[in-house]
Amino acid sequence: VVSPYRDSEQRIIGVLGVIGPTRMAYDRVIPIVDVTAKLLGAALNRQ
Repeated sequence: VVSPYRDSEQRIIGVLGVIGPTRMAYDRVIPIVDVTAKLLGAALNRQ
């Protein structure tokens, strides 16, 4: 499961991902990865 994180101009500056088992709880992991990538992008834009 991967999600890009972006700068203030919406350019992709990196990708956050999780490696897990085949039977991972994707319905729980996907939103967590998405929110974490957004928070990381926002934190990097503040610098």
